[in-house]
Order: sequence, then C-alpha cells, then structure tokens
Amino acid sequence: MKQFLQTNFKKLLFLIVGLTIIVDYFIFRRKAIGVEVGSRIEMFFLGALLLIGIGTIIVVLITLIGLVINKDRKSKKKKLGNQMVFVLIIIVLLASFVFGSQLTAHTPKILGDDGQPKPGSIATMEKVRLGGVDQWVIIRAHDVNKPVLILLSGGPGGSEAARFIRFNAALEKHFVVVIWEQRGCGKSYPSINPKSAMTVDQYTSDLLELTNLMLERFDEEKIYVLGHSWGSIIGVNTVQQRPDLFHAYIGTAQMVDVQETDQKIYDLVMEHARQTGDTQFVRTLERMGEPPYFGKSPIKPYSTLFGREYSVFEYPNIKNEAYRKDGDILLLMLKQPEYGWLDRVYYLLGLMNTFNIVYPQLQARDFRMDGINFEVPVYMMLGRNDMNNPYQIPEEYFEMIDAPQKQLYFFEESGHGMIWEEADLFHDLMINTILPETYQH
Repeated sequence: MKQFLQTNFKKLLFLIVGLTIIVDYFIFRRKAIGVEVGSRIEMFFLGALLLIGIGTIIVVLITLIGLVINKDRKSKKKKLGNQMVFVLIIIVLLASFVFGSQLTAHTPKILGDDGQPKPGSIATMEKVRLGGVDQWVIIRAHDVNKPVLILLSGGPGGSEAARFIRFNAALEKHFVVVIWEQRGCGKSYPSINPKSAMTVDQYTSDLLELTNLMLERFDEEKIYVLGHSWGSIIGVNTVQQRPDLFHAYIGTAQMVDVQETDQKIYDLVMEHARQTGDTQFVRTLERMGEPPYFGKSPIKPYSTLFGREYSVFEYPNIKNEAYRKDGDILLLMLKQPEYGWLDRVYYLLGLMNTFNIVYPQLQARDFRMDGINFEVPVYMMLGRNDMNNPYQIPEEYFEMIDAPQKQLYFFEESGHGMIWEEADLFHDLMINTILPETYQH
C-alpha cells in the first residue's frame, strides 16, 4: 500500500483536488452562480474530463498494442498499470460530477419583492407513482390556491419543460402549473420499462392518475389540461374519458390524423426540393418512400422530414426574437437547473427510443372519426405557419367538434410552437379569456 501511494501520489492528489472542486461547486456555488454561467462551467468541466479520459484510453490502447507485439513487455505492463489507475480516477470524477448534478437538480424558488421565497408559493420537483412506475412532475405557482393546470409536452418522448419554464412563467401567477415528465421522457426516462406498457392507453391512464393526485393535493374538484402536439392526443383521450375532472381542454398544435399530417409534410418538402433543384434531397425522400415508417428506428426518416420542414417553412417565419435566440430545446435543456447530466442523457434517449415505440402506434388514429364529442369547453390554438401539423386538418376537426363551448384561435406569426413563439398572446387568452369563462371554485 505504501509503495502504491508513493507511486501514484500525483494521481491521487489530482483525484482529491478534483473531488473537492466538484463538492464545493455543487454544494456551495451552483445556485449562487446562476443557470447561464453554471451551465458553461459544467460543460467546460465535463468536456475537459471527457477529453482527458479519451486521451488516456488512447494511450492505454497504444500500450496494449505494445504488449501484444511483445516489445519491452515488463516496462509496458508497469505503464499500463499506471495508466489504468488514471482511467479509474477519471471515471470516479465523472461519476461524482454526474451524481452531484443529479443531487442538486432543482426548480428555482419563486421569489417575492424582498428576494425571499414568496409565502404561499410552490416550486418543487417530485417523483410520483403512475401506472406502477416512477415519473416526475415539476410544480410551480405563486399561490397554491390557484386553479391547477397540467401541461402535456409534445413528442412522443420529448420533454418541453424547459420551454414551459422559460417562456410561460406568466402562467405561474394565475395557475398551479404542473409539468408532467411523461413515462419514457426526460427525468422519467427509466419508466420506459416495461416497454409493453408504452401505449397510448397507458399514457391516458397515467394522466388520469396524475389528475386525481393533483385534485386531492390541491383540494380542487376540477383542473385544466393543456396538450401540445403529441400531448394533445393524450389530452383529448383523457378529457373524453373523464370530463367530470376538467374545467376545460386546451389543445395547442392539436394532432388529429398523424398519417395524413405526415403525408402532407412529405409532399410539401418534396415539392420544395424539386422546385429549388435540390436533387440530392429528392433522392433521399425517394429512398425513404412515403410515410408511415416502421421498423427498428422510424425516427430516422421522420427526423429527415421534420427537420427539413422546420428549417424551410417554420423557422424563417418566427418573428419573436427571444424565441429565435433561446427557443432551441436542446440548448435550453442543457441550461435547465431541473436537469442533472444523467437527466440530459435520458432526454436524448427518450427522443429516440420512446418515439420509436410510440409514434408507430398513432398511424391509425383519426379524431374526426371518434373524438368529436366533448362534455367540457374546448379551446384550440393553431399556428398559421405550422407545417409540422398543417392547420387545415385541426381546423376541419374543430368544426366537427360538439362541445358545450368551443373557440378556435389562430396565431398569425407562429408555427408549431405558438405558445412560446407568441407567448404574450397565449398568456392573454389563458388568463383573460379561458380562466374567467370556465373557472368556478
């Protein structure tokens, strides 16, 4: 042991200093530094560790090659031992860094004018048991006595928590905002198992469980539910099953017929590629064929479609400079204090794996056939420039809806993400129209 300590003194000192820096940062400095600066520090530190680790592994491989070709085997074995100690140190530091980020992940407190947590407010992240698996919710409100609003992210497999928190904080003054990290996405990614439970019906059942939990917790008889994109499919299913639990349903970028929608996207990007002479992309689309796509990894062809649609038809039409600057969900997720670094890996895995499981199940669904009857008020919000879900299909669906009250709103300067791209208009409708028209305490 004494010889080991003497031989590896510098390496162990490096480990101790590294662990001290990690502990000091996550316990004493992370919250004080703030999200913007903190995220840069973390990315730099993590990148440095990864580069050092990769470099060390390359050196180890070179040493192993030397052993194989039998050149100076004794000295090579000694070098290999020293190098493996350093590899283990890097692994320990990386694991400590990730563990520290998970342990200190938090949603910031809601502060009053005095800079202290506002009395009666709530800002918490909690693990709840839904459908037999652990899932996460982020709950934020200035006043816990306000009506409850559950926000359903698009996807499937994506979490839009970072956008809700960044662009829709105004809702927290008028609602108890509950952001649900659905099974198989974001912080709830481990709940992807068992995969046999990754069905639309199970998501609907999970939402009903969550609704009842929130009703009991905040002593309400009804709540609001807002579904965005894929989340609107779960929202419609749930509200139609148990209308007695909801004040109203708000559908944004409302999905209706996924297969017809995706065919429109395919036709749109194909026409654009031909008109602009992009023969390479035309050949790519021809190789893919028309949707729907199935198989082991359907996200690959769908990503090709959705990526081209967004870059050509939506992003150029976004007028909101704040959203153009800060709306990228991946960059927001990297700066999100609610996420540790393992959560960020989970986020990326959810985008791929959960999408591959759930999206193919949506191909036979058409709400115009079996989703037009509501027993609660229905509010629909559509972006005029939305080509990811062309507004003509949900507009047709809206006209067919039978509800005690319904209203359709167009966001003229928005695409698929109208609730963030024109957040002020969205907040005005939620706070000054929907809330007074439907809330009875």
